[in-house]
Amino acid sequence: MSIFNEEQIKAMMSGRYICSECGSVMEFEDEWKDTLVCSHCGHSVDLDEYGCEGDNKYENVYPTREEVLNIADEDDRQKNK
Repeated sequence: MSIFNEEQIKAMMSGRYICSECGSVMEFEDEWKDTLVCSHCGHSVDLDEYGCEGDNKYENVYPTREEVLNIADEDDRQKNK
């Protein structure tokens, strides 16, 4: 389990943050590098929330009980019986 979501990891490895609105490359707003801004459409997002915007925001930010405890969920356990 990582504190970073998949989109954050991909962006950190490539150095390219892609705008979720238009697909253009985003740039940091200022020298503190905590906010990304798209120079094409103006969309902005905090770096901590990059990759977990929209419907998946809650799911990406908070791990499930199973992920934290590193155990299979009940559906997996019943399949293995």
